[in-house]
Amino acid sequence: MRLYFTEFSPSSGPGGLRPLQFLSIAASAVVALFMTWRLGTPPWRAFAWWFGLTASETAIIFINRLYFERRPDDAQLRAWTLAKTFLAGLLGLAWSASQFLLPVPGDDITTIMPTWMILTFCAGAIWAGAFYTPALVAMQTCAILPAALWLLMGESFERAVGFCLLVSLAMMLAIGRQAAKRYRSAVDDKIEIGLLLARQSAYSQKIEELSAERGRFFGAAAHDLRQPLHAMGLYLSLLRDSPAPVERETLVDSLAACAASLDMQFNAIMGVQETSALIARARAEPTALATLFERLAVQARPKADEAGLRLRVVPTPLAADVPPDILERVLNNLLSNALRYTKSGGVLIGARRRGDRIAIHVIDTGIGIPEDRRADVFEDFLQLANPERNRARGFGLGLGIVKRLCDGMGWRIELRSRVGRGSNFSIRVPAAHVAPAIAAHRAPQAQDEVAPAAVQVRRALVVDDDPRVRDAMAKLLGRWGVEATFSEDGEAALAALAAGDPAARWHALIDYRLAGAETGIDLATRIREVCGDRVSCAIITGEVDAALDAEAAARGLVILRKPVEPVRLRALLAR
Repeated sequence: MRLYFTEFSPSSGPGGLRPLQFLSIAASAVVALFMTWRLGTPPWRAFAWWFGLTASETAIIFINRLYFERRPDDAQLRAWTLAKTFLAGLLGLAWSASQFLLPVPGDDITTIMPTWMILTFCAGAIWAGAFYTPALVAMQTCAILPAALWLLMGESFERAVGFCLLVSLAMMLAIGRQAAKRYRSAVDDKIEIGLLLARQSAYSQKIEELSAERGRFFGAAAHDLRQPLHAMGLYLSLLRDSPAPVERETLVDSLAACAASLDMQFNAIMGVQETSALIARARAEPTALATLFERLAVQARPKADEAGLRLRVVPTPLAADVPPDILERVLNNLLSNALRYTKSGGVLIGARRRGDRIAIHVIDTGIGIPEDRRADVFEDFLQLANPERNRARGFGLGLGIVKRLCDGMGWRIELRSRVGRGSNFSIRVPAAHVAPAIAAHRAPQAQDEVAPAAVQVRRALVVDDDPRVRDAMAKLLGRWGVEATFSEDGEAALAALAAGDPAARWHALIDYRLAGAETGIDLATRIREVCGDRVSCAIITGEVDAALDAEAAARGLVILRKPVEPVRLRALLAR
């Protein structure tokens, strides 16, 4: 109703004098003068009628202006609509009074004249008052009905005119109703178009912001990726020209450090890309926070011990209704960030119940964050305490990933901090209504914690269409004493398996992107159909794709992300 009611005065500004109102006042003055000087209406009657009409119009102008100045809320709108309806009826009575005050008794012309004016006014009021039907009905009824009843009590001619007025009233009300429907339809269309345009403008602005953000992200990522590549090129040049074994060993160590930095940054960037996939496949389930906290502590304690920090986990019986992998990713990033920027003291992780939510806190005694920079810590590649961009201290993506994951899951993240005292990151997650069974904790054993002696000598089949990869794998597997066969496509791989010892066990290391239409998963499926369980298949890929992971898991295949660390590969071959 507000949308229609606010169309009080759309012509000359909020609450201004509309042309119809001005015309009504001017026309009524002319009519009053004409009825007085030409048709013999007493002047006091004509003036009284004109004064009442002008007062009613002025009251409507005043309430329109007052409405637009005060802008009443929805609770006050009913009072304003009632006032508008009352004044509209009062204006109708003023026009109806012309039938009492202006005619000269016994003069048919002076009888018809007010009737014509009333009908003209009501016809003009249809389009002017269509925005609010109650006011229009009150105006037309009060203008026509009293005049019609007055005429019906007169002679035959007056009765005929009165009957015509009653018929006109019914027609006016019907036409006014249709006009109101069309007006509302037009207003609704206008509003809908306006909303669509506003939404389109918002979308365009959002696209521009995302495009600019993506440009900044990839610009910073490209710079940081080129840094270790640049250093590696310089080290390789020195390595070619360095005859001294000690110096060559130092340069090799430097190359390994650059490769590790490149790998770490690549994984961080892929972590940003992976957030969308994680959110898309997220499935909430009751998750015991005690078990999760303990697992996180086991992973983070070596780093804390190395830095001389105390890592404390507050025991809790609480359980959250969350996707456990996403919550673990968020808390792991928060813990890593806390340990990185804490020089002394320690880090604490705990949880408290807050109604139907659980507040999980990661508190540190680190450097703290100034109040005016707290929102900035969630920006990608921004490290407030690392202006020199020392990539040994991370890449500034961890908290950005935390913010993306929390926003995607609808979790509220809060930050309280004091410079020099530390920071408190907290996230609010839904509490679980059913407590999960808490399994006995077992310290996870990393895949790469495998002694070289544990590696069993088995045959390995490497399927990759890149000759450089095949060459590097041949040298690495040869150093480990693994008998390896290499092929660049699926047909050659199946032929190699068929030509080998049918009783031997194989490890198949298959690149996901092969030449042709066949994928590594397709080839692994074919190999299993032919060779059965004597061939263990692992898919090596650089892609971060939830659908790929789901397909591999459904077929019982292991996924190794590029670049594969040699220790992880060695651990796989030891199984």
